[in-house]
Amino acid sequence: MASVHIPRPVANAPLSRPIVHVVARYPPALGGTEQLAQSLARHQHRLGLNVRVLTSSLRPPGSVPEPEPFPVARLKSAEIAHTPVMPALLPRLLRIDRDSLVHLHISSAYAPDMVWLRSRLRNTDYIAHIHLDVLPSGRAGILLEPYKNLFLRRVLHDAAAVIVPTDDYRPLISAKYGLSPGRIQVVGCGTDHAIAARSRSGPAAGAGQLLFVGRLSPQKNIPLLLDALADYRRRYSHPVRLTIVGDGALRDQVCAQIARLGLTDVVAMPGPLTGRELEAAYEQADLLLLTSVNESFGLVLIEAMTKAVPIVSVDIPAVRNVAKNGVNGILTASAPEAIADAIHSLLSDRELYATMSKANLEKAPEFGWPAVAAQLTAIYRSL
Repeated sequence: MASVHIPRPVANAPLSRPIVHVVARYPPALGGTEQLAQSLARHQHRLGLNVRVLTSSLRPPGSVPEPEPFPVARLKSAEIAHTPVMPALLPRLLRIDRDSLVHLHISSAYAPDMVWLRSRLRNTDYIAHIHLDVLPSGRAGILLEPYKNLFLRRVLHDAAAVIVPTDDYRPLISAKYGLSPGRIQVVGCGTDHAIAARSRSGPAAGAGQLLFVGRLSPQKNIPLLLDALADYRRRYSHPVRLTIVGDGALRDQVCAQIARLGLTDVVAMPGPLTGRELEAAYEQADLLLLTSVNESFGLVLIEAMTKAVPIVSVDIPAVRNVAKNGVNGILTASAPEAIADAIHSLLSDRELYATMSKANLEKAPEFGWPAVAAQLTAIYRSL
């Protein structure tokens, strides 16, 4: 796991402050930030901490929120330029006890600004947790960088602590927002997926089972994934099937590309899966594929590790903190033929596959919630 840089906590300091997680979207909304906020809040509740969540009402059509054992306020919202706007967020924040510690999960605009405004009006502190430095997209994307320079920079500078998911993100955020590196704490992501009892001796017999898990969004670069699958089928004879778990704004475009490339017979799209169904998808997979343009961490990587599944990913900075090329996966150039070659290497070499499967299983316990939550608790206590 990436090294964790935390202030020295007060010995045996009680953690009595209520914790309020503020996150733009929350499950059943899809995404790594949403899952992380939910899993963290649940684990903290199990530890006996006083936890609540403030979030938007936005979620996939037809989805039903799962009940939580702690308060979750889903505030009436509108999505404007990919941003959940919650008019009631500031009033709700102002009603929170001043002693409450606000844990802000940054993934879009608006929510960070309301948390900052509450801190100014009531002289309170908050933690700014950056899960991903989002890239511009859509017609309104031109406004993102000015927003970061004018507003998000201020939010980060005034936070009591700033958390990033990997060592790579620390210098990036430090340079981009003018923060002292010493003010930035590094805490990896966690998963509560059960760890497999044993590693795998090789891919299962029959067609190789490939898995993608994530939003169908520009960041995840699904077109590259499908181009790689088509290239693999043209050049290699071993049959494969791909399961795409997730949903999103690009679903229609993804379906159209699958049809255009003649992949309808080998691609399954069950939609979003959670809980035991999601874990079963990893258990049935031979390889996890990741073709993202950028990631802050890649929660799916550690979920695959718990099931001893080797990884094929494009070689981007954040992934290198979790998947090591030639150790527990293959990191490739962002090109269809390179990804296809990596798939073939793992499916055709049982010794290589078994070695990487074992390495993933050995590394998986580092990312359990008890270890990650303990690091966050140390930061809470230091405040």
